[in-house]
Amino acid sequence: MKATKEQVRILSRLKQQAAFDSLRKTKTRWVSKGFSLQVIPSDTPDFHFCVITSKHAAKLATDRNKMRRKLRAIAYEILTTSAKPGMIYMIVARKDSLTRPMDELRKDLKWCLKKLSLNHDADTICPIPY
Repeated sequence: MKATKEQVRILSRLKQQAAFDSLRKTKTRWVSKGFSLQVIPSDTPDFHFCVITSKHAAKLATDRNKMRRKLRAIAYEILTTSAKPGMIYMIVARKDSLTRPMDELRKDLKWCLKKLSLNHDADTICPIPY
């Protein structure tokens, strides 16, 4: 499943350094096999997100770009439909996100949202991916 143009339009990417710094300092996070999710409340009712990949996660730039593309595609798809609006989401890639299948990464993101009590649709039950 790919994100539609409407989903991409709704979700804006975070580009301000101050927002990145405040996200790094937050204690609201949940770690899964493929990535960790950090969240802070936003001033606006919109969706904001960013994807972080470091050299710790993958040494080669092509691998980091691949991880970033996969995680960004999943964020566009899941955050617009299942996440609570008015929050800033930061997805930090881990080593396993490169080799982990897309379906497992989707389950991970839904699971992280459920564990952080940020699920927009509470009637959807997400199985624990472990």
